[in-house]
Amino acid sequence: MGNATWGGALGMNDRCGDDRGLSLVEVVIAMMVLAVIAVALLPSLWQGLLASGRQSATATATRHLYSLIEDARATPTCLKLTEVTAADSITDGKGADIDISSVYAPSDCAKGVAVPLTLIATDASGVELAQVDARVYIP
Repeated sequence: MGNATWGGALGMNDRCGDDRGLSLVEVVIAMMVLAVIAVALLPSLWQGLLASGRQSATATATRHLYSLIEDARATPTCLKLTEVTAADSITDGKGADIDISSVYAPSDCAKGVAVPLTLIATDASGVELAQVDARVYIP
């Protein structure tokens, strides 16, 4: 024992052994440093969440447009093309509406012709999320 008086008794201000642990001041300083780091990282985390939401809406729109094209190719008739190109609206995972529009000329539809078809998905503010151009052969 380092500072023990003769006879083994310790005084009030005497310390024994090693002094392990953190003082309150050290803990507060560590918390302040962590808070500054957290505040610095917060904007990039927020931007990541916003980008993830946009990408999710784009993926949902693209998947829906390709499914419409596959429906048209599964039953390649002029009537089916008219059904597929009718104005439509879907809802993504966040509950936002996605509007589906098309560029299609029914006068181009005839037997033995590959009919050009363009499907466009836009969000509620009119921003284009996805566009699919395809040709559907009408046998």
